Amino acid sequence: MNVLDLGFFAAIQALQHKSSARSIDELVANVARAFDEYPYERLGHTFLSLLACMVETLIRFGDNTYKVPHHSKVKNERVGNLRQNARCPRDVFLAAKAYLNATDAAAMERDFEAERREDEEMNDLSRRLQSMAMDEELLDALKRMNIVPISVEME
Repeated sequence: MNVLDLGFFAAIQALQHKSSARSIDELVANVARAFDEYPYERLGHTFLSLLACMVETLIRFGDNTYKVPHHSKVKNERVGNLRQNARCPRDVFLAAKAYLNATDAAAMERDFEAERREDEEMNDLSRRLQSMAMDEELLDALKRMNIVPISVEME
């Protein structure tokens, strides 16, 4: 379950993009500032969405083919009726537990190991890309040679 997919990352990313960064340190500072500016109430709403998605995932035995449930969080908060937790029906919990108990643990372990290796490769790629970050001296040299560096930004 990844809370970043549920709005938190997108909101933080939008806030940090308001300030341009020319180095990794500036980017980290922008993200930290965006995190500090993010409204606490919206973070709570995101967490409640995460909990509701966890219940939906249990209903589908781990699949994520569902629409993100909306529980009128803003409206319920306004009238003082916002829950602090999501409720998981007992039958959903028991069915998910039975499904998990019937699952081949060795196969799950192999899948996990393959995913871990893939994550390590992505981590390595990220480190290599970070080491290639352009510093001021390199940018000045490119400018003197009339080379315009490209900027790749994710939407």
